[in-house]
Parts: sequence; structure tokens; C-alpha cells
Amino acid sequence: MPALATVNLTDAAATPVVHAFVPQSLTGPLATYADQSGGIAVGYPKLTIQVVPPSKTSRLNKVRMKLVLPVLETISNSTFSGIAPAPTKAYDMTADVQFFLPERSTLQNRKDLRAMLLDLMGEAVTTSVVETQESIY
Repeated sequence: MPALATVNLTDAAATPVVHAFVPQSLTGPLATYADQSGGIAVGYPKLTIQVVPPSKTSRLNKVRMKLVLPVLETISNSTFSGIAPAPTKAYDMTADVQFFLPERSTLQNRKDLRAMLLDLMGEAVTTSVVETQESIY
């Protein structure tokens, strides 16, 4: 079982930046992290990782990873009072990945699934549907 520790993720900027997601809480099987480098709490990127073991009703190990990248509104200092308004969130960019791993799966099965998912994220078709929002035809 991995220890609760900082998770470093690199963005896709022209000069890539490593974002440190620092542990915030561990509640049962749910670990919550935040990148507090932006300094504005409403705009902290968040990462959650949840591992749920099999139960009497489900013989699956369930792993869920969710990354939320908030985008803040552009703030203008041209208000009547001259005081800039508090930052507000415009929208969230979200990725939610779930793995359903049967108890019977082998280590090699799980390695293959993870490796193929990573490969899929680098494929041109994935780049097109995510980045340029093109449909598959």
C-alpha cells in the first residue's frame, strides 16, 4: 500500500511545469490532494485517489483517480470602487478514470491494463478527441 505523499504531475506548457499535489486528507479509502501553488483556494487543482477493496456484493477492486483543474475568471480592476473583486471560478476541467479489477486478475493483467491506458492517452485519436474536440468518423 503506497504511503500518503506528494504527487508530482507535469503539465503540457511550452516549458513544462511540475505541479506538486500535496496530501490534504485521508478519509477511509479516499485520499485527497491539492496543488496550492496558485495561492487562491477556489482555484486549487485537486486530485483524489480512491481504492475500494472487494465486498460481499462485488468481487472487484475498484480504483478511481479524479483530477480537477479549475479555471478562474479573468478579473478586471476597473470596478466603480477601484477595488478588484474576489477571484471566482469560471469552470473546471475534469478527468475521471476508474479501474475495475477482478480479484482473479493477475499482476500481468493489471500491468497490461495500466500500460495500454497510458499508451491510449498518447495516441493521436485521443489527442484529437480531447484537445481539438474532433469527433471520430
